[in-house]
Amino acid sequence: MRNLTQPQGGAGLTLLCLSIAGVSLAVVVLISKAVAQQGVPMLWFLTVVLALSGLVQLAIAARLGQMRGWRRMMPYSVGAGAIGALPSALGYLSVAHVGAGYMSMTFAFPILLTWVFARLLGMEGRDPRRLLAVLLGLGGGVILALGKLGSVSGAATGWVLLASAIPVIIAAGNIFRTRYWPDGAQPVALAALLLLTGAVLTAPFALAIEGSPAPLLANDTVRVLLLVDVAVFVVQYIAYFNLQRIGGPVTLSLMGPVAAVVGAIAAMPLFGEALPHGFALAGALVAAGVVLMLWRGRLRLTLSAAPPASNCR
Repeated sequence: MRNLTQPQGGAGLTLLCLSIAGVSLAVVVLISKAVAQQGVPMLWFLTVVLALSGLVQLAIAARLGQMRGWRRMMPYSVGAGAIGALPSALGYLSVAHVGAGYMSMTFAFPILLTWVFARLLGMEGRDPRRLLAVLLGLGGGVILALGKLGSVSGAATGWVLLASAIPVIIAAGNIFRTRYWPDGAQPVALAALLLLTGAVLTAPFALAIEGSPAPLLANDTVRVLLLVDVAVFVVQYIAYFNLQRIGGPVTLSLMGPVAAVVGAIAAMPLFGEALPHGFALAGALVAAGVVLMLWRGRLRLTLSAAPPASNCR
């Protein structure tokens, strides 16, 4: 197992992966809202996207020579696939009821939960700078979520609660993938196996709940959105696992606030969803949190007379 809680790569590469992963996540949420408006079975849509994007990733991983020893990666992939597919399924089912804007907001909260889990498990050292970055990102997410929650109708309260469980599952997944990352495993191979196992685990629920996937093939708009979503998933998960490898679970969680800001902006022209109150302040807090998390210089914070802990950067 590898301890990846602290960034392993340069700030530039980390920022690039973070930006790609965060924007891609927002695009996936927006596509799911557009698909939901077509009235097609959402779990089947997710299953097909997971399967096709996993196959594309598998081909890329094989081309890169990353599939050697893939059998020893399977226990990890099954666990990661299950934890990864569950929040995706909840998101695809909920987005029609709570809106793309609110769904994007839910991704703002895993950052704090991930940091708390990492601290409790001894995977994250005492670092005032990283704690401040987490609080800034969380503060922006809270402002966005509270502003968006006021626009959700009372009839959708149950779906809001369901969607609000997503951050806890995502945070658990961030910790799991870091703590049990197989020795020598490469990110594209792990992404491929995660997506494929996620598809296998989601398919029985899609069959039981939604029946036949035939409506997916009968709608031209859905077919186009499916292909676009597959392409976005491929890009997202390559960036996602590379960010996990070089940045660790807490830095990875910053993609949530990034997705929340991007999703809120894009949902306005695409679906007529108003920007939440306090959006400018929230965006500024998220940006400050990202900069602070990736800052490599010395941050002078005097919190006590004691010297900094030896495991801080």
